[in-house]
Amino acid sequence: MTDENILKDEKNSSDEEIRRDSINGILTAENSSDENLNDDEEELDFYDFLEVVSDRIDNITTQIEERREDSRQRLRRTIDELEAQKRLLKTQLQQRIHKWSENIKKPSFIRTRDKISFSIGVANACFSPLIAGRWPHILPLVYTYQALFLITLRFLIYKRKSWHYFVYDLCYFVNLLTLLYLWIFPSSKILFTVCYTLSHGPLGFAIVLWRNSLVFHSLDKVTSLFIHMYPPLTLFTIRWLLPIELQREHYPAIVHIGSSLHTKTAVFYTVIFYLIWQVLYYAFIIYGRRDKVARGLRATSYTWLLADKDGFVSRLIQKFGFDGSNDGINRYKVVFYFFLQFAYMLLSILPVCLWYYRNMYVNVVFLCSIFAVSVYNGASFYIDVFSHRYIKSLELLHDCDEIETTDGAATTHQSLRKSSHIPANTSETENKKHS
Repeated sequence: MTDENILKDEKNSSDEEIRRDSINGILTAENSSDENLNDDEEELDFYDFLEVVSDRIDNITTQIEERREDSRQRLRRTIDELEAQKRLLKTQLQQRIHKWSENIKKPSFIRTRDKISFSIGVANACFSPLIAGRWPHILPLVYTYQALFLITLRFLIYKRKSWHYFVYDLCYFVNLLTLLYLWIFPSSKILFTVCYTLSHGPLGFAIVLWRNSLVFHSLDKVTSLFIHMYPPLTLFTIRWLLPIELQREHYPAIVHIGSSLHTKTAVFYTVIFYLIWQVLYYAFIIYGRRDKVARGLRATSYTWLLADKDGFVSRLIQKFGFDGSNDGINRYKVVFYFFLQFAYMLLSILPVCLWYYRNMYVNVVFLCSIFAVSVYNGASFYIDVFSHRYIKSLELLHDCDEIETTDGAATTHQSLRKSSHIPANTSETENKKHS
């Protein structure tokens, strides 16, 4: 029994071990299958995530492209609208400019402009000596305001006519130096000396040579006279009429120079500044713009003087045998003209150093003389030129009135004849109807 029990126990234990091993195997298989399923699920979740991310990236890219396209279209529409507005504004501006240009050519506008110019010219000629004598410290300010306005206006007017190279002449250079001395370098003895000699020398004598005239109704002639007359008048005022206390405060160079100019020093510095202007003029106008000047597209002072066959400069050049052409500009004529202008400058500044600056009365006589020449030239213009134009305009108006009167009488006569023929024609038609 015991042996049988022992065998049964061993068999039962072996069965339990087998059962236990099988259960463990099943559990192990289930665990491994679960792990494999989890791994598959994890792999599937990762790929789905990548797909979702890629889809979202594609959506964002599509939205960005759509927005870019919308922004491009809006930009194109904005550019087109701006171009349309630009064309509209340009058209309106051209129409207004054309209308304005047509208006300024009308006789009424020209008469109004000449009346205003005449009034301003007379007032300026009357009040400038009054200001110089009564309030000499104000005259530089009056000169500055007028110079800035008139020279700027002249440049704009001459630019439209292709005459703006005249603004680079010596007279404008002297005006620029005068303004620099008055407001930037009032302590510079060199600059004051150069301004005084050039303004009383070549600038003042140019009124005689260029025949500047005091024609009040002509803005161009008034501007030309202002450019040549006002700088010496202003410097004369601060030299002789301004009290010494104001000279020390505002223009100390005058006090430091004293009662006379050193002739050699004054001539030396004047020549230096003159040569600076001459070199710049040659570089930028004679050489730099030689093609336009040679083709006649731009007018300059030297071409105008050289083209004037009856002028003193042209006749003098012909005597020296330099009359000829060289592609529109004869360099020998130009060089001779420059040397002639340099000699004129030297001769004109010598009286300034010797007499004008040292003696107030001599200076006054000089200024009154050149102003009297401008007045005489203006009187000649009014009597010899303007009066003939005025008489011709009156004759033209008289002829127009006569033509209008004749046309009116002829029109009246024709209308009377037509009215007299109407009844006859109507009676004829009535007779035809009756027949």
